[in-house]
Amino acid sequence: MGKDQAEILLQVQNLCYRVGGKTILQSVTLEVKEGEFVGIIGPNGAGKTTLLRLILGILKPSRGEVKVLGTPLDKLKARERAGRIAYLSQEQVLASAFPVFDVVLLGRYPYLGKFKSRSVRDIEMVQRALSYVGLKGFEQRYFNELSGGERQLVLFARILVQETDLLLLDEPSSNLDLKHEDKLFSMAAELCREKKAVLVSVHNLNIASLYCSRLILLDQGRIAAAGKPDQVLKPEILDRVYATRTSVSANTATGSLNVSVANVVSMASRLRQSSGLKIHIIGGAGNAVNLTRELYRLGYSVTGGIAHDHDTDAKLWQSLDISHYLVDAFTSISIKDVDRAASLVEDADLTLLTVFPIGAANLQNLELARRAGKLVIVTPGPGEVKRDFFVERARKLFEELAAEAIKMSYDGLIAGLERGAIPAESATKK
Repeated sequence: MGKDQAEILLQVQNLCYRVGGKTILQSVTLEVKEGEFVGIIGPNGAGKTTLLRLILGILKPSRGEVKVLGTPLDKLKARERAGRIAYLSQEQVLASAFPVFDVVLLGRYPYLGKFKSRSVRDIEMVQRALSYVGLKGFEQRYFNELSGGERQLVLFARILVQETDLLLLDEPSSNLDLKHEDKLFSMAAELCREKKAVLVSVHNLNIASLYCSRLILLDQGRIAAAGKPDQVLKPEILDRVYATRTSVSANTATGSLNVSVANVVSMASRLRQSSGLKIHIIGGAGNAVNLTRELYRLGYSVTGGIAHDHDTDAKLWQSLDISHYLVDAFTSISIKDVDRAASLVEDADLTLLTVFPIGAANLQNLELARRAGKLVIVTPGPGEVKRDFFVERARKLFEELAAEAIKMSYDGLIAGLERGAIPAESATKK
């Protein structure tokens, strides 16, 4: 039988799954043929494990159908399913008193009747599988005494003795080091050369590229892309699904693809070179910390406002060598302090007024904000700390600023800056 005529071992048609009013999987259709090593990839919460459990029959779909070797899954009894599909879960939950031999022997369940004892062949298969995964001599060790990686190899040996044509692996290398991760995926690939099929959920995109013949990318319960690794592992696809900038390059040693988050430093350098944007942050009581860290990480030229000594914002600015103006702890910021710090604001392209409590001691930070050429007031989101005013003058000054300033949420501001979009008054001014 040629490659195009390879037997279809798994068919999934228009599979949907809803629970508690929430859609987990929506209209998923795929098939897996003998000899294929198919990887399911996607961010956390994309639906990878749910899809495998639906295929296995642990969960029942809200709509759609699963066929294994041409037979609808719901027409197969539990023992029949176990004779067609082997499943390696990412959860290693087994009775602690089980010796390794007995754990692996559980894979022979489809072939042992209720009153049928293990045969010589069963025993030989268990011993052979343990030897194959590198655990010869572990037969009488207790499962709970093994390392996480050793447990995973024991469970892989268990699905080997199950002798199914279709193997479902859910994050099989999550507890393995590099050597054993490569060993497990190499063994799975060998099974595919024996005309079995492997459907594996995997986070490591480099491993997926190296071993999988085809990839299915899930995003929020839907198939976002499917095809050969070089058709799916593209920055324009991955950036959208994983909500980050990715870099994809050829691995000359293996012929596969290397996927990584794009180097922040080099991106930041390009950002500074292209925009030259200087950002000034006015904060207090530690409320500028997250914003400072994020803008610093993105590579912007950042300066800080007037901060009291020992304030958390000041400590961060000092540690990052960010220019700011410091006043003694427990003293009130004066208008002279504002005059001295004004150059930092006036030199900035954008000034951000963060959410912090405003009282008599830090009231003049609002006067500093008046000096900004373009001011963005960061608005608190749902459940976040609100902006408090402890003196009426502070409230009045803030309302005057708010009448002219741009208003943006923290998330909206960061998302815009990551896209290279400078807040525009015509779009955001309220």
